[in-house]
Amino acid sequence: MNVLFVIHYPVFGGPHNQALHLARELARRDVSLTVLLPDERGNAASRLRADGVDVVTIPLHRGRVTFNPRTHLKLIGTLPREVRRIREVIRDHSIDVVQIGGLVNAHGAIAGRLENTAVVWQLLDTRAPMAFRRLIMPLVVRLSDVVMSTGNAVARVHPGAEQMGDRLLVFFPPVDPEEFSVEKADRGEARLRFGFSPDDLVLGTVGNLNPQKGHEYFLQAAALARSEGQRAKILIVGASHETHRTYERHLYRLCAQRGLVVGLDVVFAGALDDVRPALAAMDIFVLSSVPRSEGAPTAVEEAMMMKRAVVAANVGAVSEVVEDGVSGLIVPPLDPRALSKAILRFAETPALLTSMGARARERAEIHYSVEECARIHLEAYDRALSRRDSRLGPCLEPPEGARGVPETGKSRGPT
Repeated sequence: MNVLFVIHYPVFGGPHNQALHLARELARRDVSLTVLLPDERGNAASRLRADGVDVVTIPLHRGRVTFNPRTHLKLIGTLPREVRRIREVIRDHSIDVVQIGGLVNAHGAIAGRLENTAVVWQLLDTRAPMAFRRLIMPLVVRLSDVVMSTGNAVARVHPGAEQMGDRLLVFFPPVDPEEFSVEKADRGEARLRFGFSPDDLVLGTVGNLNPQKGHEYFLQAAALARSEGQRAKILIVGASHETHRTYERHLYRLCAQRGLVVGLDVVFAGALDDVRPALAAMDIFVLSSVPRSEGAPTAVEEAMMMKRAVVAANVGAVSEVVEDGVSGLIVPPLDPRALSKAILRFAETPALLTSMGARARERAEIHYSVEECARIHLEAYDRALSRRDSRLGPCLEPPEGARGVPETGKSRGPT
C-alpha cells in the first residue's frame, strides 16, 4: 500500500514528527509513506529526508489567519493548479490513500477524490476559529472516507465529526519508547550544557515561539515560584519565526520586567533536532498553551516517556493525555498562579515528582508508542479503502498494488 501524507507547512512540527516515526513502522507492514511538502524555506524536508523518509516538494499554498482578502484570493487562485500537481504525484507514486494533516487545507482531499483514492483527513488541533470549523467541516465529512482526531476533545469541537460513526478514529501522536528513554541522555551533562547547576529547579517546555504556546504565562508562573524561594530556572526549546518577532520581543521584555535574566535565569534554546537532552535537564515539564491551540501535544507525550512530571494547561485533548493527579497536574489555561501552585506542589514534594514521572512513562508506553499509533493508522487506511470501494461501486478497477490491511479491532483512546 502507498500512502501520501500532505502537510502544508515547511517547518518541522507535529505532523512531520508523526510522519517521521510512522514511516519506519509502516514500512515493516508493507506500507510505503511519502510526504508532500511546500517547496519553501524550512527544515522539515531536510529532517525527514535525513531519516530516510520519501519527500516530494511542490508549490503549495496554505490558508492563513488574516483579514487581508488578497491572501485568500491568492489561495483560491492557486488551488486548481496545485490540485493538478498533487494528482500527478498520486499517479506517479501509485498512491492508494491520501492523508491530510490538519483541518485548514483541502488540496490533498480534493486531489484524492478526483483520483478515486481513499482519503483520510486528520484533525490535529483546535486552532481554527469555530466559524471556520463550521464552514469547512461539511467539506471534510463529504470528501473524507475516514477522519482521524487527536483525542475525543478535538473531535467534539469540530461539528459533525462525532456523528461519523466508524468513520471517526481517535489517535495520539507517536513517540518511540526506546528513543525517549532516560537512559538515552546524561542528565548532569545536559544541565551543564544549558547552564544549570545540580541544585537548580529546572522548569522547561518545548514549543515554538508563537502566541498559541502561551509562554508568557509560563514565565509569569516561574517568576511567582521564584518569589516563593524556589531556585527555579527556565528552559524554553522552540524555533522563532519572522511572523512572530513581536511576540518574541514581548517575551524578552517580560523577562526583564519580572527580574529574569535571559541566559542565566531563562534559556531560550531555539529549535533542537534532538530534544532529549533538554527533557533530561528538566525537573518539571510545563505546557502553558492558550485555549484554541493544541490537540494532543507530542512534546507532552515525549516528556512523559522521559519520566518528566508534567504541569499542563487544560486545552485541547491534554486532559486525555495526562491523568490529573496520577501522571501529572492539569490546571486552567491563562492562569499563571495556578501553574505556579502546581509547580510548587511538585517542588515541595520530591517523591511526587518521582512517582508521577514513573506513572507518566507507564501511560505513555501503552497509549503513545509508535507501534500503537501505526496500528490505528492501519485500521484507518483499511476502513478508508473499504469505504472508497463501496462508494465507487463494483465498476471500480483498483489501482495496481492497492490493497487493504487486516482489520485490527476497534480503536479507542486511552482510559
